[in-house]
Amino acid sequence: MLGLLLMTAVTAAGRQAVESDQLERVRHRIDQLESRLIELRAETASRQEERERLDAQLALAEAKVREIELVLERSRADAERASSRIGEIDGDLAKRRELLEGHVQIMALLGRPGTLQLLFDGVRGGDLEGSVSTVAVLTSGQVRLVEEYESLRRQRSEQLAELSRVLSRSEEVAKVLTVRRAELEITRREVDEQIRRLERSQRSASTELGDLRQREQALERLMVTLSDRSRFTGGDDIREYRGALPWPATGQVVRGFGRHYLPKYSTYTVCNGLRLDVAGGSEVTAVFPGEVAYARFFKGYGNMVVVDHGHDVYSLVAGLATIHVHVKQRVDMGLRVGLAAPPTDDGNVYFEIRVGKKPQDPRRWLQLGR
Repeated sequence: MLGLLLMTAVTAAGRQAVESDQLERVRHRIDQLESRLIELRAETASRQEERERLDAQLALAEAKVREIELVLERSRADAERASSRIGEIDGDLAKRRELLEGHVQIMALLGRPGTLQLLFDGVRGGDLEGSVSTVAVLTSGQVRLVEEYESLRRQRSEQLAELSRVLSRSEEVAKVLTVRRAELEITRREVDEQIRRLERSQRSASTELGDLRQREQALERLMVTLSDRSRFTGGDDIREYRGALPWPATGQVVRGFGRHYLPKYSTYTVCNGLRLDVAGGSEVTAVFPGEVAYARFFKGYGNMVVVDHGHDVYSLVAGLATIHVHVKQRVDMGLRVGLAAPPTDDGNVYFEIRVGKKPQDPRRWLQLGR
């Protein structure tokens, strides 16, 4: 019996260790997800990060449900172990009760004097020592059985109290689990809806990005065409004035030449010129003498003027509200070619310089100071 109890206790301890380890891993996962969620909330610059944040939010809700499920499983296992122990104690109590009833029957057969009668009979029969030994066995056995019986009854009472506590705790945990599962469903619906909106936004952004790249390619083709057919030869060589040209308009640079990350499109793009934040209606002027090679609306850039400065060097200004020059017109440095359109978030005036059909950083051609 003792061996069986020890084996049961060892098995139960093993189960508890496994359950504790699972619960600890889930709680560690919750801590990790909560930390990651905090990080991602601070990194919502791109749609990919937003998708990761939503996935982490859903995973966190699922982990919290799993945590409560494990706690409930542990409580139910505790209840099963308590019930099993009560059953074992009931079996032991039944055996002790049977033994006590046997002792009571023996005492009844001895009569009212009980053990004293045994001693008296032993004196008369000349076997006092044997009678004393019998009385001692009977008496100590009765005391031991009574003590064991009372101990088992106390254990049973304790196990019943523990079972009551475990069942009560299980009920509370089950209520929390119901709430967590409801929260999970709400989170799942919200995340699904946000992901659908995000995917719609991504599709829209992809379309916009495709349009942007098509406009850039169209501008490239235009500049190649202008370079192939335009041959302005008059005036000084603009290359000698590199680094000293005036700015086409007064304003701040909001995007420089080169590669840039666009959060709106979650990708990188290349700016072939400068985007300037210029007061709406202010003058936009030619940066050097030349001849107008293009002066009209261009899709994606608005009203645009391209000036051929000779020596295969061109300047381009776009984002004009109005155009004040025409193709083949000779222009001087500082001549107004148009007026700036109303300001926008990413700059309203765009400026490029191209040499040999390739864009160059305008800052290297313009005067320092901005």
